[in-house]
Amino acid sequence: MKDKLSKKSRRLCSSDSGFTFVEVMVALAVLSLGIVIIFKGFIVSLDRLSYLTNRLYATTLLDNRITAIERMLRVYETLPFDLNRKENINVGAKEIEFRQRMSISEVDDFADVFELDLSLLWDSGEKEMILSRSAYISDFEYFE
Repeated sequence: MKDKLSKKSRRLCSSDSGFTFVEVMVALAVLSLGIVIIFKGFIVSLDRLSYLTNRLYATTLLDNRITAIERMLRVYETLPFDLNRKENINVGAKEIEFRQRMSISEVDDFADVFELDLSLLWDSGEKEMILSRSAYISDFEYFE
């Protein structure tokens, strides 16, 4: 009986049912490649989210500035003098500097209508981003 038990235990210990070193290395390589791809996608998603957040702030800032310029023209009958100004805004954990470029010109054949071209620029990593809007503004009062 002891002889039968020792034969079984020897057979279990010398069995070839385990993984070889090459199989383990291939599995680790495939797993590592998958983890790298997932992390790369995560980093790209974070960069895109940061860009879209900054663009949302820039869009809101542009709309507010166009409204303020139009209101200034209607109430005070004057146009702003600060064509190129800068504003720092906290976006999440970062402070972003939005730089404004603005040009105002009269529209031909219309005395009190002006064309406003407003752009906001900001740095996103190594790139300079820009968002522009054009609008026609006047000091006419709208009555319904």
